[in-house]
Amino acid sequence: MTTEVSSPPPSQSVSDLNACVSSTAGHHRPPVKETTFREWVVDNQIGIALTVLSMLLAVHHLYPSLRPYTSPFFELSYYQPAQGVYVQGWDDIYFVASSAIAFTAIRAITIDWILRPLAQRVGLKRKASVRFAEQGWLWLYYGFFWTFGMYIWSSSSYWMDFRAIFTEWPARGVSGTMKWYLLVQLSFWVQQIFVVNLEERRKDYYQMFIHHILTSALLSSAYIYGFYNVSNVVLCLMDIVDLLLPTAKILKYFKFESTCTVAFAVFMVVWLISRHILYPQLCWSIYKHISIDMAYGCYSGATGEEIAVDGYPDNLTYLFSPFLNIEGPICMNDTVKWIFLSFLLALQALSIIWFTMIVRVAAVVLRTGNAEDTRSDDEDEEVRTGKEGPNGNTIASESSNNAEWRRSNGSTVRPRGRGRVRLGEQSDRKALLGRIGCDKPT
Repeated sequence: MTTEVSSPPPSQSVSDLNACVSSTAGHHRPPVKETTFREWVVDNQIGIALTVLSMLLAVHHLYPSLRPYTSPFFELSYYQPAQGVYVQGWDDIYFVASSAIAFTAIRAITIDWILRPLAQRVGLKRKASVRFAEQGWLWLYYGFFWTFGMYIWSSSSYWMDFRAIFTEWPARGVSGTMKWYLLVQLSFWVQQIFVVNLEERRKDYYQMFIHHILTSALLSSAYIYGFYNVSNVVLCLMDIVDLLLPTAKILKYFKFESTCTVAFAVFMVVWLISRHILYPQLCWSIYKHISIDMAYGCYSGATGEEIAVDGYPDNLTYLFSPFLNIEGPICMNDTVKWIFLSFLLALQALSIIWFTMIVRVAAVVLRTGNAEDTRSDDEDEEVRTGKEGPNGNTIASESSNNAEWRRSNGSTVRPRGRGRVRLGEQSDRKALLGRIGCDKPT
């Protein structure tokens, strides 16, 4: 007996059949989240940076005729053999750009390939290992550049003498060591602007973004105007704090609570001395003595000889002259002083805001004995962030699925539990303590 297979009615479309075949009772495949451009850059920053640098190196070595155009990416430009010094110029931008790209690769390699595996090998959980790797990178960077900057400062003629900082101006020549130090530091802060906008935003995003912009503008302007010495002093006073803070955090992640407390206390004392005693003294010296130690007027960018006394007071074009022509006039007057001093005071204002927050957190700890939330990071980490699958993919936990179901159904009811207590202001203090103190990360 022959059995006939009935064909679907003509009115039923192919898409309807596909829907019937692909769907199963009670099971709906969650939509696949598309990768954003920012996430793609974060995941591929090592490859992107190394590819760009490799292409530049290949062109540099394979095409000798193009080396005048590629050399500024890898070498310091504008060497003056007669004087044995370097001067500034537009090609310095290429060196800063290539250094920023190199920092992107070095940072990602150090964090992803060295520090995170090291942290996981010694038993840190996934979130703690990420934070340790970020702080470890900062510790390595500031440990090297603060030491290098202190070497330059301690062997200079202006060591612990703020008035001697400007005695050599308007000489525009600079040693190769100082030029490399300033340009690499500038490239780091330019790269930090990229990092703070690329990664997940934190509560202090706007403060950090403004800080990075101000620091980059200050370093670049001081470099163009030949204020090399003051840049060296400012960086040394700032970098020591940025070295001690990661030290305290690293001790926290490895649960050296007593040592972390000591390191945090040292960090606060050094912050107070370097940023709110020595740094204001530097600003006061600039305000009080710069007109005495630096004769106001305009000087030749090529010879350093005085060419005018009034400083072109009738217009503002002279302010940009050093940026446009290295051999053009470079001027000093009250306008230049206050522009430069305003950048320094803006950084001091940000430091005061941050130090006030740090002192308030420390006061809470001293008063209460514990600013720690009752929640346990060890118990709640998988619930809040999801479990990691065998292939390294993140699998959403049951709690996150329930939350997604409530949002899709318009429900505002939240289940009660120790992981979802509203803490209000205490939560903000807790988050700050986790960023700067010796408490567990929240």
